[in-house]
Amino acid sequence: MKATLMIALTVLVLQAPGRETKIINSYIGALKIAKPIVYKNLMIYPLTKAQGASLGYVTLDEAYARDWLTIREIGDGEVNHVELKNSGPRTVFIMTGEMLSGAKQDRMLREDVLVPPKSDWLRVPVYCVEHGRWVSTSPTFKSSKELVPNDLRQRARITENQSEVWDAIASSQERLGIASSTSTVHANYDDEEFKKEIQTYERHFGRLPELSRNTVGVVVVTGNRVICIDIFASNELINRYWNKLLRSYVMDALSEEKPVIGREDIQDLIQALSNTKQVSVGTPGLGNLYRIENDSGKGTALIHNGKVVHLDFFVDDSRDDGGQWRLDMRREQRLED
Repeated sequence: MKATLMIALTVLVLQAPGRETKIINSYIGALKIAKPIVYKNLMIYPLTKAQGASLGYVTLDEAYARDWLTIREIGDGEVNHVELKNSGPRTVFIMTGEMLSGAKQDRMLREDVLVPPKSDWLRVPVYCVEHGRWVSTSPTFKSSKELVPNDLRQRARITENQSEVWDAIASSQERLGIASSTSTVHANYDDEEFKKEIQTYERHFGRLPELSRNTVGVVVVTGNRVICIDIFASNELINRYWNKLLRSYVMDALSEEKPVIGREDIQDLIQALSNTKQVSVGTPGLGNLYRIENDSGKGTALIHNGKVVHLDFFVDDSRDDGGQWRLDMRREQRLED
């Protein structure tokens, strides 16, 4: 099968001049692509970089376990916002796509957010991931200890549209034969067949970040698509999120075919990622959040204290315009060169 991943040709003028733009580009430029690991319909290329000091963040699940974090509805409830407060002594990192369960509807975090220690209440953007419920089941939210399926993160990032998020959940559950009375995406992870399947993938990919202490990110391939790039500040941080990340990637791979994208194509995509339009959009927490975009797709980068905390990028494989080339066309150009 020929790959149909689209790679940007046009180098867009950077829209976020200054030190933080240089931090993003420098971080991407320092990444090395390691040998991929392949199993069934999933191929993962580790991305490595020399390590610095630990940033000392606490994750969403760790903060809940220590009873530091409270997340609740705003007033009588707003579909696309919640408010949260950190009573603990350390900064909490919450990753885009992490699921919150309870209250009036299950939600997913719309963007990465760093919640400062001993914070005030912060108003945080979310998407609803449970279309069929608006009845309170608990006074506050809890972490579901899962990320939404990767294709849902992709659809949310590309479209930035709540209706598209609901459509993505419905499509995923129809494709995988999963039924949910309230159309909650959490039902995907409760499915017994999926639980069995994920165990086979975990045996092959479960220790991927541990294979090198310099692993800070991944490029994820299934079928003829790059479905996601996730890059973190440190090996420590990707390790703490790896189980969630892997399950979200596998959810995409279950209905796909064997991966067919090679290392040179991954190199092209990483190179294109360093030539993106970068626009500061702000964040309710610490640091600064940037939208990053080129003709291949969209992503975000969260910067704090001069470091990239997390960068994600999703290829927009629905596009087919003159601003993009197919990978097989790029291969032909290499042969001619």
